[in-house]
Amino acid sequence: MVSDREFIDLAGKGLKIEAQPLRPLAEKLGLSQAEVIARIKRLIAEGKVRRFAASVRHQPIGFSVNAMVIAHTDEAHIDEVGNAGQRIEAVSHCYHRAHPNGDPWCVYIMVHGQGQEVVDDAVAQIRRIPGVREVEVCPSRGELKKTSLSGVSADPDLVGG
Repeated sequence: MVSDREFIDLAGKGLKIEAQPLRPLAEKLGLSQAEVIARIKRLIAEGKVRRFAASVRHQPIGFSVNAMVIAHTDEAHIDEVGNAGQRIEAVSHCYHRAHPNGDPWCVYIMVHGQGQEVVDDAVAQIRRIPGVREVEVCPSRGELKKTSLSGVSADPDLVGG
């Protein structure tokens, strides 16, 4: 029996578009497709996996302009800024991280657009979020590496078994 970590690593490597996309994974694991589906559902139910979905490469479908926006706020507004940021359509993800300058109350917001005007509009919306005191915009110049993360937790209770 393969561990949850090994299962997640193998499942995270991607599936081919075919009539039975789980069949090669099931064969590699020595399981039936029904057992693979049941395992995925269990991992999601246990909170070890957030979701099992397709990952879209944004550049080939026209989302060629993007920027990391750093919204400086304060402790009292961190959740409010993050929640408001994630509601902006052009935003793919938000993270609370400390800034290299030592500011612990920053929300890093990744914005994608099919044109510069989309990114500029999203940045303007971020600037208007209550509690945002300063905004830094770091435009992407090019993608050097992007891979899906899988099975990386060192915590055996999180991805054990």
